[in-house]
Amino acid sequence: MKHQAQTGFTLIELLVGMAIMGVVMMALLNYFTQGTRVSTQSSSRAELQQEILNAQQLIAGKLKEAWYVYPPGQTINMTGTALTQKPAGGNAWQVGTDPILAMVLPPKNSALTCASGTATSTSGPDGCYRFLAYYPVKRSVWLSGTGTDSWKNPGPDDDNADTWVLAEYRGTISPGAGGSPPTTPPSIPMGNSANILSDYIAPTVVTSGFTTASNTYTMFTYTLDPTNTYVTGITLNLATTRMTGGTTLRLPNATDEYSITVYPTNLGKIAVN
Repeated sequence: MKHQAQTGFTLIELLVGMAIMGVVMMALLNYFTQGTRVSTQSSSRAELQQEILNAQQLIAGKLKEAWYVYPPGQTINMTGTALTQKPAGGNAWQVGTDPILAMVLPPKNSALTCASGTATSTSGPDGCYRFLAYYPVKRSVWLSGTGTDSWKNPGPDDDNADTWVLAEYRGTISPGAGGSPPTTPPSIPMGNSANILSDYIAPTVVTSGFTTASNTYTMFTYTLDPTNTYVTGITLNLATTRMTGGTTLRLPNATDEYSITVYPTNLGKIAVN
């Protein structure tokens, strides 16, 4: 009686097949993982670029309206809280040395006095002069100074704790009736609150993982009049950086910054040109 021969895969053939299948699956996994990583980085790059350019344009717009710009050498002391703390520590900022830009805008309604103005926004009464300051705070410090449920809190991100946020501080003052810029800088309003303007600002100093000696920069540079008394021009230099997917992104590129120079045209004038 004849027996039919049984056919099938030997153990070695099965092992070889499983090995080949594993290689194919690993290649597919790497392909899709790489695609996801590239997509995530592209999305993050677009968001970072748009946010920092919006912040730069907002500051430039305020400068064009400025009645007074605090010159290098002036000390700006706003609060003693984490939200106005220098990246190097402390709350006493020096214009031209520390990365801070401070200015005074004219009243929204010059027909009103500061005391009788009607509060219509966070800038204060319409009859008051408006103090604005822009400066960076270390991201981890900013988070420590805001509640977890606060709209000012951008959310935890341990990988980027050493990046900076760009903050805006507002207050109201009544320095005078206009005319020529004052020879004595207006007093700084203290005790007001700060808001976050932009996240993931590249540190201007050497910071492990984000900034090296080759791409440190000066955030605000000043041009003075021939008597070295008044600020006539300001250059805003900003770069953004974020670690995502194990890779550090920096914009606009590895070494440069987004730069714009503004020449305030409203210095000493109550009405905006």
